[in-house]
Amino acid sequence: MHLDIVTMSAADIAVTAVLASMLLLNWGRDGWSLAAAPRFVGAWGLAVLVRGIGGLAMLGSVLGGSADGIAIGASLVILSSALKWNATRRFAERPALPFLIALGPAGFLAVVYSGLVPNLDGRFIAGCLFLAAYSFVAALELRRMSDASQCWPAIALLVLCGATYLVWIPFAVVSPLGSVSTAFSSDWLAYVVVTTLLLRVALAFLVLSLAKDRDEEEQRRYALTDSLTGLPNRRSLFESAELVVQRRVLGGGTPVSVLICDLDCFKDTNDTFGHTLGDDVLRLFARVATRSLQVNHEFARLGGEEFAAILPSVDGEIALEEAERLRDAFEQAGAFVNGLPVGATVSIGVSADREVDPGLSTLFRRADAALYAAKRAGRNRVVFIGSNDDDAMTKSRTTVRTSPSRLRPKRSWKPHRPVQTF
Repeated sequence: MHLDIVTMSAADIAVTAVLASMLLLNWGRDGWSLAAAPRFVGAWGLAVLVRGIGGLAMLGSVLGGSADGIAIGASLVILSSALKWNATRRFAERPALPFLIALGPAGFLAVVYSGLVPNLDGRFIAGCLFLAAYSFVAALELRRMSDASQCWPAIALLVLCGATYLVWIPFAVVSPLGSVSTAFSSDWLAYVVVTTLLLRVALAFLVLSLAKDRDEEEQRRYALTDSLTGLPNRRSLFESAELVVQRRVLGGGTPVSVLICDLDCFKDTNDTFGHTLGDDVLRLFARVATRSLQVNHEFARLGGEEFAAILPSVDGEIALEEAERLRDAFEQAGAFVNGLPVGATVSIGVSADREVDPGLSTLFRRADAALYAAKRAGRNRVVFIGSNDDDAMTKSRTTVRTSPSRLRPKRSWKPHRPVQTF
């Protein structure tokens, strides 16, 4: 079946315009946001629009019999692929490379006007090579993403696009297009237009799907993240608690420890130095704790000046050591904040056990009781309660470790010695 190249090109331009409008309107619905997901849709829409302009320029040149117009139109088509590659790169949270965006279309025009490819078939082959290269590197950008498993359909389609451009090269060798006027009667050029159009439509809808998935993922991340410190919030921590218990069961009943941390006299810090510095102290503690605790630990802000950590596969002795290391590190870091003698310290309650309930609620209650014991004992210390009996929390042996340093102005302190309560 012979397809009319002019009719197919006109249909290609019309559909491309509709796709560009759909993507750009979708971006506008999000208020032209520069967040990753809507920006990806908008950038892809702009690229599709450039592709439509390039197609229009080539069709006008074909109808007018001008080879120069075809070269300009083809360079716009290559620019469109470069912009799509850049959109996937930014979506993968990598910086833009404007030089490489311009390299393709500029390189194509340089090849054309240098006389290296004087005929239409040579220009077609050169254009296919540039288009295939941008398609392959766009697929590679998505492949490098941390959540690349969700991008496999788009990756596969981009690879298919690149391979399709390469497949057409032998056709230009075996059945040359010849001149602009004879290209109208080509048996295969119209199929190039149809194939690339179908791939373009499929990619546009995959872009919308990827953007929607990313948007939902970001909304979930915001819902589970504390905006001040960037740490997981209470909801995230207790969701993690359930996963920790599940992994623990599969791991053969390994121990679990819980730390609850409360910054000492934090209200006085706000009253003395202001809420802005108080926020800095909270962020400082979050950074210190993140550095001090191991990567596999779940650490979160519960609210206010209270934080908590779940330590999977960690027994009480090691948890006590980690808590003491954290307390000491924050005491040193919080001595001066923004050049002011804040003397910030933290009290930590610790509990550990092998017998745990699904949400670790018993461990959290014990750690909370240990925290209050640390506060009553004078703050800036670590208290451990390890009994697996709720009634024995206040009777169990409590180990206290402390460091007496306090730099907060107008506050007296007495050196503390390790104590034991029963």
